[in-house]
Amino acid sequence: MIIAIGTPIGCAQAPVKLEYRPSAGMTKPHQYASSLRFGVVLFKDDRASTLMTGDRQYIGWGTNTYRTDSDVDLHVTKAFVDQFNYLGLKSTLIHHPPADFSFQTNGWVQTLRSRFPNVDVFIVGRIMNYQFQSSHTGYIEGTGSAISKDQVELDVYFINAQTGHPIWGTRIHERSMTKSQHSKPLEVAAERLDRDLQKVILGYADRSVGHLAKVFPGSIQVEASANPATVSGKTLSADQYNLQKNPIPAGKGRLVVTTTPSGAKVYIDNVFYGVTPMMLDLDPGVHLLKVKMNQYHTSRDKIGILGGTMTPWQEDLQKKF
Repeated sequence: MIIAIGTPIGCAQAPVKLEYRPSAGMTKPHQYASSLRFGVVLFKDDRASTLMTGDRQYIGWGTNTYRTDSDVDLHVTKAFVDQFNYLGLKSTLIHHPPADFSFQTNGWVQTLRSRFPNVDVFIVGRIMNYQFQSSHTGYIEGTGSAISKDQVELDVYFINAQTGHPIWGTRIHERSMTKSQHSKPLEVAAERLDRDLQKVILGYADRSVGHLAKVFPGSIQVEASANPATVSGKTLSADQYNLQKNPIPAGKGRLVVTTTPSGAKVYIDNVFYGVTPMMLDLDPGVHLLKVKMNQYHTSRDKIGILGGTMTPWQEDLQKKF
């Protein structure tokens, strides 16, 4: 979250104060248990305003441009580190990239590895957009409802610290528009901006764990407390199956995994979630399910999860002879 006090560049007032809070939005701590250590290299500020002016403290666009109290690249990178640590993913901020750092080569990985020998995964990224715009609906400036438009776009990659090979990476973009009667519209716009930043960072955490688990088997698991619907190793009650009493969160689908016998380990996209019987909410799409139990054959399946829908999966495990 940001608390902002600011005016357009050129006005002699306090700059926008940037203050990210990883606990905002009722985000739960310790959602992951992992032995991996992440080194987050200071992100490159590739916003258009920075490329044109060379100033990393501008925020906004057009006539709605403000100066902040810190460099945006440091603020965004530190937010990434703080959020990962809050989630249970041990991370360190690397303030100074190597002199030979480049997104096109990986020779710099060896340099960083010598400086940070305990790091398993280096995270590098570019800030493509981190801006807000604040305006009003009235014909006279400063009248009517306040409207804030915010957008955050990061390009982030996870690099194997031992090999220098990329593990996974993508670009994630969030934008929003908020209308309010708040007396301090800049604070509304700034708070919304870092909520969007949080959504982007949480997206990287959620989407990277499966890729990380493939490269580092057994190194990461999702804690049951991170998923309010998760039930692991206990008999599922009728109320838990009742979607009115136990609704599926917006943007999620529900998977129910049961086995005979119960107590089998459940892996989703190579990440351990718990033991059967199990109920949990997942992002819609195709997921790789693996069910393992000592003295029984391992079962594997591809499961299609639909938003707002409960998907059951049941298996009679075959005993090894």
